[in-house]
Amino acid sequence: MSTNKINILNGFLLVLLVQSFIFGQDFLVGFSKKSINPDSTILSSPLAGFGDPREGRFSIDFLEMGVANNVVAFCASSTKLFAVTSDNKLWRTDIGLSVPNWVFIGMAYYTTAITYGNGKLYGTDKNNFLWIRDADGVNLPWNNIGTAYYVTGLTYLNNKLYATDKNNVLWERDTSTFDVPWTNIGTANFVKSLTNDGQSLIAISKYNNDLWTRGTTIYNEDWMKIGTPNGTTFDIYLSNITYANKKLYATSINNKLYYSQHSQTPIYAYVSYFEKKSKKALIITLDLCGINYTFALKIKSEIKKIFNIDENEILINCSHTHFAPVSQKYSCMQDFYHLPNPKYLEIIKNSIINAIKDATNNKTNSDLSFVKGKSDIGYNRADSTKDLDDNITMIVSKNHNTNITNGLILSASTHPVWWDQTRDFVTISSNYIGFTREKLGIIKNTNNVQFMQGCAGDINPYMWDTPEQTANKLTQDFNNLFSLPSTDITGEINVKFDSIAVPLNNFTYTYAVNIKNANIGKYDQVSERNVRWANKIIEQYNMGTLPTHAIVYIQIFKIGDWSIIAISREVVSQYAIDLYNHYSNKKLTVLGYSNDVSSYLPVEWHINKSMPNYEGFESFFIYGQSGIPVDNVEEIILTKIHSMMQ
Repeated sequence: MSTNKINILNGFLLVLLVQSFIFGQDFLVGFSKKSINPDSTILSSPLAGFGDPREGRFSIDFLEMGVANNVVAFCASSTKLFAVTSDNKLWRTDIGLSVPNWVFIGMAYYTTAITYGNGKLYGTDKNNFLWIRDADGVNLPWNNIGTAYYVTGLTYLNNKLYATDKNNVLWERDTSTFDVPWTNIGTANFVKSLTNDGQSLIAISKYNNDLWTRGTTIYNEDWMKIGTPNGTTFDIYLSNITYANKKLYATSINNKLYYSQHSQTPIYAYVSYFEKKSKKALIITLDLCGINYTFALKIKSEIKKIFNIDENEILINCSHTHFAPVSQKYSCMQDFYHLPNPKYLEIIKNSIINAIKDATNNKTNSDLSFVKGKSDIGYNRADSTKDLDDNITMIVSKNHNTNITNGLILSASTHPVWWDQTRDFVTISSNYIGFTREKLGIIKNTNNVQFMQGCAGDINPYMWDTPEQTANKLTQDFNNLFSLPSTDITGEINVKFDSIAVPLNNFTYTYAVNIKNANIGKYDQVSERNVRWANKIIEQYNMGTLPTHAIVYIQIFKIGDWSIIAISREVVSQYAIDLYNHYSNKKLTVLGYSNDVSSYLPVEWHINKSMPNYEGFESFFIYGQSGIPVDNVEEIILTKIHSMMQ
């Protein structure tokens, strides 16, 4: 071969090597997942997604653990349960036993309530006296330390005694052995039994058997519901409650002893991390109904501080499962939905941080490929004659050295709303999404199967399919993609994040007043919601704070030549349909439910649809919105996206 030919060949090979370096794969990719299930520090969680039933849905579950005959008063230390029975006898059993072994330890005459504190038992009786005795020992005397009138519940917290009475008053006094006065600190309606978790009071109500909690530092603080009978996980009438070792213990009118736990199956935070030439991208998916932008920002700033990943390089997408604890504000729903539990938000944040640590520590040189298909798992619930986003996309990540799959990233669009058994309606779960991840992971022998929710705002699964049946179909559709030609993902990482203010056609002050007048005095869930909404809008008008625009957040991830368009709010199908059509030559995934889920994002036909109209009208009351986007909202959003895609 001549010298010139050799030089030309070497030059050609050099060009290929340079192109491979510039445009090739060379992605460092890491995956991880961590549980975001509420732990035992949270007694019960309200579940997001449905307004009905009016009484609420809660995760608390009661499991039988033995016999507790004729109990009239009940309390606990960290190691013992104490009970007074209707024959005036005091009993004790070890908490750690699988079956209680009640031992007689003395008498307790005409007792109405007992509590444990600092080695002592305190009790009240029908003669309105307050008594004390040592908790250890047998047949010890009770000593009178004052009065306590008409007591229905008693508990010891932070060296104080708290009592409820038949007049629906909550009282507080110190634990002095002298007859010191009680102080009125608020109301406590129809309390049957009272306890505490070391921070807050917990009460069971007499008539409807609801569970309630409140703090002790604010006078007349509102009680917040944390449980209600539902016929499945909470299907017994509780007569007494006590708290110990992060569990609620209860006795019932059927002479049984119970303990509480969450009714739940696993829910997760998934993380996929991408790095190339110092550019980074992080996809976080959460098995949650939604989050507010303020919480997303808090998570992102914490990630930036720890991992030096810029906020714009972080995408947070929610699966929108209707069976997860409340994780965002619902200001017009029932009181227990108004604010998420700060303890639970901390669990979410910490799980995300730990998942990122694992993903970044386990990153490997990986090759990525893209494939797209269709799935028939649902229908357009707003109008079954309309098109829906039936697109599915899949990213396959393979270890560059072994060619073994190390992760899958899926996208599809369907509301996780149906349930199979009655118990499922009040059980924490990821719904069909969890089934899909698990089933496909087994088929492809990987634990890293991440699911991103698309534009599912107006899509429900078929009503005749259980969540697992929906998952079977979706799993098969994703598995079929492996037999289709895929294309390698090459290029650099680039991200963009921006927002746009969409004008609102606001409801008028008069309209809000009329809604309030039409619904006030009615006690169904919808009427009460409408009154809360009207009060909020009237106050905003009076204060001059009525929003005139809705902020929509748009994020563009370009991981090589794979583009993700992620839009905030509950985005309806038409956005995805039009974007997939417009960018038909691109490797594209379109997502809703990203970075903020604060209302629906309809298009013109939803807004002008006749009643019933959930996506374009009623949902804005649920989310406490001041108005509905203008008719050309889709044009506004797509114009912004097109400019960001350039």
